[in-house]
Amino acid sequence: MNVKLIITTLLLLMGYTSIAQMSVTDLQGNPIQDGSTVTYSTVDLEDAKFHYVLGNTSSDDAINILVEVVSISNTDGSDCQLCVQPLCFFAVNEGQSYPNDPVTLAPESTNGTDDYFSNTNSGDGSNYPMEYVLRFYQVDDNGQEVGSDITVTYKYTPENFSNDEFDLENMGITIDNTLVKDYLKLNSLVEDAQFEIYDMKSRLINSFNFGSGQHRFNMSTLHSGSYFLVFSDEQGRKSYARIQKQ
Repeated sequence: MNVKLIITTLLLLMGYTSIAQMSVTDLQGNPIQDGSTVTYSTVDLEDAKFHYVLGNTSSDDAINILVEVVSISNTDGSDCQLCVQPLCFFAVNEGQSYPNDPVTLAPESTNGTDDYFSNTNSGDGSNYPMEYVLRFYQVDDNGQEVGSDITVTYKYTPENFSNDEFDLENMGITIDNTLVKDYLKLNSLVEDAQFEIYDMKSRLINSFNFGSGQHRFNMSTLHSGSYFLVFSDEQGRKSYARIQKQ
């Protein structure tokens, strides 16, 4: 075998080794597949956590790992948590990698079970799903990317949200005040309709039936904060609104 072929073979083997060094698994040790999608319908910090375990499968060499936020959709990257121990970030930027310095893992070790991403941003009430594309990749000691990467899409859509929505005013309903102190006021041209109130953890708080005319609904028992209103009528149409309770 000539020298050039030997070198080429060794380089291929080295490349294969570097590809196999990084692992990303769930808490049970199952590999997280490249291109997979995880979906959530809650913004509760604990329930919305996508847990991942970064590992080094090499028996000889330490490796360096970073997590890139490749893209974000329908959100500005605020009100979320990306934890790559020992650091946690409470907002992320598109195109940025975390942490600033790579996580270095010794041979046959992991970064522990406390790494996660969690979205706690409830969104604007209409533009969903909110998406974060996360990419796990390996770099050498000079910061140059090596080996293969793993990309995961994190999606959040409220449980009560449907893509079959209609504009609220097109349904014949107009809300007079989205900033509510004691009463929510609305006008309706609909003979038979209702709305449900959900908190930011997608929990149903209350529901009201109403017909045509002007209406006042008592909101004084609600705690201060944001709420989703889900409207529906006798035709099966749905629409959504968001209010802020003072």
